[in-house]
Amino acid sequence: MYFFYVDEAGSPEGHHEPLLDGETPIFSLNSLCVKENDWRDLDRDYLRLKKRFFHKEIGNGIPEYFEIKGSELTRPGNRANKRGHSFIEQVFHLCKKYSTPLFSIIFIKNSAEPTSKKSLYTMALQYLCERFQAFLEEGGTGENGIVIIDSRMHNIDLEVAQSHLSFVFGHKTGRTCDRILEAPMFSNSKLTAGLQIADIIGSCVYTNFYHRNCMFVPGALDYSHMVRYWSELSGLEFKSQKLYDGHPRNGYRVIDFYS
Repeated sequence: MYFFYVDEAGSPEGHHEPLLDGETPIFSLNSLCVKENDWRDLDRDYLRLKKRFFHKEIGNGIPEYFEIKGSELTRPGNRANKRGHSFIEQVFHLCKKYSTPLFSIIFIKNSAEPTSKKSLYTMALQYLCERFQAFLEEGGTGENGIVIIDSRMHNIDLEVAQSHLSFVFGHKTGRTCDRILEAPMFSNSKLTAGLQIADIIGSCVYTNFYHRNCMFVPGALDYSHMVRYWSELSGLEFKSQKLYDGHPRNGYRVIDFYS
């Protein structure tokens, strides 16, 4: 069994050009895959990592529930933060240790013709599931997978789960995703290290694709300091061994709504 931890980065909301404060020109849905037998050891290793780097901030609190947000670690204002970069490097080291493949769907949003935020999110999850299925099929071990998503709000979670079930049972492509079990499970990220790590790695994915595709958008943030992690991101990306409809189904897919 595999756990696919899914977290978003950026906003699915519409935006302007030049960007207004807080707006994002891209949205990504990112996933970290963990083998069930590695779950406990990865959780404890990540706990020790948090205690090592953030013991002062944790203080008398419960370290398991202390979150280090990827958006804070990667923001331009922290480009020179040595502790933050050292922590990110150690998180990548954990991912390599446990051979956790990465997946991400990246949308370059169209400011003039915005896609609804619900459509962006559900579409991204469907594309992710296609990649999860390819990973499980190509592994050759007959394993199945469960999708665990960072919970947002109950009504939105319900809509996402309903859309997912409609996809896997009612769509031609979705019906091929027979290794993905049940509706997505929603969890508070404070309760699972998998989601906390997915948030940090997802922020690295997001900032790299932001820099590649949006650096010339008026008002865009400067994420050039995050390019240093591209080799790690590329090395952990799931690489399809087969072609699907004549194309590889690798872990990362960019969809440009301006095209």
